[in-house]
Amino acid sequence: MVTITPKACETIKSIIAEEKKNDPIRIVFAGYSCSGPSFMMSFDKKKDDDIELKEDGITLIYEKGLEENLKDATIDSVDTPQGPGVVVRVKSAGSCASTCAGCH
Repeated sequence: MVTITPKACETIKSIIAEEKKNDPIRIVFAGYSCSGPSFMMSFDKKKDDDIELKEDGITLIYEKGLEENLKDATIDSVDTPQGPGVVVRVKSAGSCASTCAGCH
């Protein structure tokens, strides 16, 4: 099950208010890196076969096929040069010692 940290909830609510969006936030598979599967998030409409999670006023959606990869996922807040954001961290993902962009 996907969990959202309290700080990530604040960041997501701030992004929702700034973007003036009412759509759910979709988690999408972005590919594999040396540390495992990567995910992105964007506003989107719910489809009939999506899994929907609601937590602290935030609605997340994702395709049923991603359920296994996201079973231990955590959405956390991060600070980037572009400002605050959120990232999907998957506990089953490993890590690597290289400096590739895919390592978390």
